[in-house]
Amino acid sequence: MARLPRSHPGIPYELDRYLTPAEKIVFRTRLHPIRIVRPWLLFVVVLLLAGVLGSGLPRNNGGVRGASFFVVVGFLAWAIWRTFEWYREWFVGTDRRLMLTLGIVTRKIAMIPLGKVTDMRYDRPPLGQILGYGSFVLESAGQEQAFREVRYVPHPDILYRRISEELFTPDARRGSDRPQPVARAIPVNEPGDPWWKRT
Repeated sequence: MARLPRSHPGIPYELDRYLTPAEKIVFRTRLHPIRIVRPWLLFVVVLLLAGVLGSGLPRNNGGVRGASFFVVVGFLAWAIWRTFEWYREWFVGTDRRLMLTLGIVTRKIAMIPLGKVTDMRYDRPPLGQILGYGSFVLESAGQEQAFREVRYVPHPDILYRRISEELFTPDARRGSDRPQPVARAIPVNEPGDPWWKRT
């Protein structure tokens, strides 16, 4: 399969392939690692429970030990899978759109043009204020969106400001950069001779 030419050197190819050469990248970030804490916590809890259960069983009870081993391996595989999923998830903002990449087997690219965003809500729960993450809720006038909410956004204060600058500053900048019309003098037709000499 032919590879697309690189238009944004220095960023992962899996992102570059979805961007146009004319786009300017404002930010790109993975989601906050809090997203993968839950599967790893569950794995640790299951591992501890399997250890306690195994220590209380007689040595000749191999069936329960074997079952608990496969349960532990299953939770470990799930935690690794979720970590790889998180590693391939990107939240990207350009001067034209916001984009969220998801999935491993089936790759999903959700996108909303900046011009369609009519409102954006910024939420930071108490735990997010402590650990440094937040959520953005995007609104679009009367249209079904490819994605509406981006959760677990790291450095949310910085990214909120950057998105706001792209949403509101460009129009003002374009207005000020637009060449202003030059005022022209109103033509005045003055007679060559005074009125008493005109025939």
